[in-house]
Amino acid sequence: MKDYDIAAENTYNTDEKGFMLGITARSKRVFTRAIWEQNERRAAIQDGNREWISVIACICGDGSSLPPGIIYEGKAGIQSSWVCDLQPNLQEVFIAHSTSGWINNELGLAWLEQVFNRFTIDKARRRWRLLILDGHGSHVTSDFINFCDAHKILLAVFPPHSTHSL
Repeated sequence: MKDYDIAAENTYNTDEKGFMLGITARSKRVFTRAIWEQNERRAAIQDGNREWISVIACICGDGSSLPPGIIYEGKAGIQSSWVCDLQPNLQEVFIAHSTSGWINNELGLAWLEQVFNRFTIDKARRRWRLLILDGHGSHVTSDFINFCDAHKILLAVFPPHSTHSL
């Protein structure tokens, strides 16, 4: 990092977390104190839904965070209509879909361009940025790496599915 003069405010860590909708086996729920004390709704209702949804989070070494990303399971032209009114320039959220509900090469690059670069480039003021991520295939494509090189983004790649334990 010293060679690139990367400060904490230009150091980021990102990861994805998948959730299966409708599964409550070891779920955590949020209640108000009043509802908890009234002993209402302690049991979670399981609707049988088995769709995946992934959340992308990215935090900075200075304590700030980037807008969240949500990837839902769906096919083009159907579920994409759910968010057709979303205006990315006005709302700070990245919403996309894939047939699996997981990130893929195309969505990884789209997140890099539309979220990471967009929300960190001004703060970096032409300096290098460090992006720490796992080695998931969507993070190590030639398009992803070339974009990083062209935009002064240094990658620190850890083994796939390992950054949650750091």
